[in-house]
Amino acid sequence: MSTDEPELTTVTSKGQITIPSRLREQFGLEKGTKLMVVPTDYGLVLKKLELPSVAEFQQRVEDRADEVDLTMDDVDQLVHDARDDEK
Repeated sequence: MSTDEPELTTVTSKGQITIPSRLREQFGLEKGTKLMVVPTDYGLVLKKLELPSVAEFQQRVEDRADEVDLTMDDVDQLVHDARDDEK
């Protein structure tokens, strides 16, 4: 089967779908993988989120610490705001 051929799945009573195993393997979707659901004029698009590990995030913050003038309270607020936006 070609990678661009559609596959069928069914929405359960809880609003869940099963992504076919071939596509899970192809796109590296494992248990716990976060997907963003994006509504478009043509339907829904699923986008795999590539979230950094805590260590990677901490390193990114340290790398930019001299470039940005933020307090730890500012960073905490930004994290909380981002989490609220996900809900």
